[in-house]
Amino acid sequence: MGVSLRGGGNVAGRRGDGARRAIVAGFIVLMTTWAGTANADLQVDGRWRQSALSEEFTVQQWLPGCGPEPKSARTGGGEIIALRAEGDELAFVGGGRVFRTNQCYDPMPNLNRETHLREPNGKTWRTRCTTPANDPRKAILNTLVVVSSDTHVDVVETGRYEITLETGRCMADVKRTRSFDIVRDEAPATPSTANQPAAPKEPKPDPKPAACESPGAPSRLEVRPSQKLLRTGETFAFRPVVLDDKGCATKTSTTWQVSAADNGKGVSVDKDGKVTVASDAPEGSVEIVATAAGKSTRVTIQVTQPGNYDDLLARSGLNAAGENDSASSVSIGTTSIGAGEGRVEDRSKTRRLVFVAIIGGTLLVLGALALVLLRRSRRAASLEKQAADRHQTRLREALDRRQQREEAHASQQRAHEASLVAVEAATRAANAVRTVPLNAPKPVAAPEPELECPTCGKSFDAGVAFCPHDGVALIPKVAVAGAVMAKNGQPKRGKICPTCGDRFEGGADFCGKDGTQLVLLN
Repeated sequence: MGVSLRGGGNVAGRRGDGARRAIVAGFIVLMTTWAGTANADLQVDGRWRQSALSEEFTVQQWLPGCGPEPKSARTGGGEIIALRAEGDELAFVGGGRVFRTNQCYDPMPNLNRETHLREPNGKTWRTRCTTPANDPRKAILNTLVVVSSDTHVDVVETGRYEITLETGRCMADVKRTRSFDIVRDEAPATPSTANQPAAPKEPKPDPKPAACESPGAPSRLEVRPSQKLLRTGETFAFRPVVLDDKGCATKTSTTWQVSAADNGKGVSVDKDGKVTVASDAPEGSVEIVATAAGKSTRVTIQVTQPGNYDDLLARSGLNAAGENDSASSVSIGTTSIGAGEGRVEDRSKTRRLVFVAIIGGTLLVLGALALVLLRRSRRAASLEKQAADRHQTRLREALDRRQQREEAHASQQRAHEASLVAVEAATRAANAVRTVPLNAPKPVAAPEPELECPTCGKSFDAGVAFCPHDGVALIPKVAVAGAVMAKNGQPKRGKICPTCGDRFEGGADFCGKDGTQLVLLN
């Protein structure tokens, strides 16, 4: 009994599992059929007019170092774009860019798609994008694309931007909306022309950049065309130009690569921007990434078989060359915080300014140091010149004093020699005076001397020989006087200076005033 129950239970279980599998399979078939029906019912290919892009920013916190604070604004509007289905996705081509439903609407180059979902109705797409974890400019965006009807499409994007600085963080929330409405032909097509596509327009010439002898720093990268229709087996070269703030073309180089998501689709690009489509490449769109000065922009190539080219060209809204007349561009000077007016800090520019400030400060310090050294060298030269002048002055003064001393000595020598000559002349004159007085009378015969007694002193005539009183022999009276003088001592004679006429005692030999040798007085 128990065995039968277990066996019956196993049979019932197997029947229940089969029923569940049948229900799941039926649900899958139903959803697949529904999705296929939705895809078949979705007819969006054609020309659409886009509305203005509305951006509403709610700033939570903002610091001066984060750059200008993002402001709410409405930009653009009225541009005609081409909307077409590409497999399970939609492509919006025009207005200076290409947007697909598997992307976020913000064109920040560092955004990475995190999740993507197309709802079963085939008319709603949800995409979530984030920046790398190590990026100081953090962004989290959620993009919703809804085909409301055959004539209206809405794009709604919400998210938050965060910028991390050393001094804090900047945070701003954003809500971005844009709608698209189909453009109907104003005049109904006649039966004869209803199925005949309009002739494509002739391509417009590329605008020529301003001619400048000295272009400035790169400010904007433009690549033309932003969209190109190519047959399999064809080649095409995109036309890049890097402009400065004044619109002058710079010599900044541009690098090229196929986007990572489109590798392996039979499309390659060389270093000059020349694209080659393999003959066996599948139909579809391929994005090419152009980069200059660290900033990138994307252009789109639509690959088609040669047999489908004319029909696709007529429906694409491109010109006769299969190109879009607009350029895909990106600003090099600043980095956009969103698709509109918001901006974030461009750290490369800040680093460049810091580098210039450091170099300028270094040059300023070196200039100041050079100025100080120059002033010191000039002062040293001035001091050296002053010292040399003082030395020359002192040398001249010493030479002048020496010359004065030599002249004084020579003058004294001449005076001394003159005094010697004068003394000699005076001596000769004195000797001449003593020998022959000027007023001396002529010599006469000397009288006989009177005799005198040396004992009693009585005088006697010359004829007496002996003193009659003392009996002593008489002697001349002069001899007696000489004997008395010899006995008492001869008196000293005075002296006179022959130059100045001053008189001196008998013991002086030279004049005390002029050094002239003294002569004896008579």
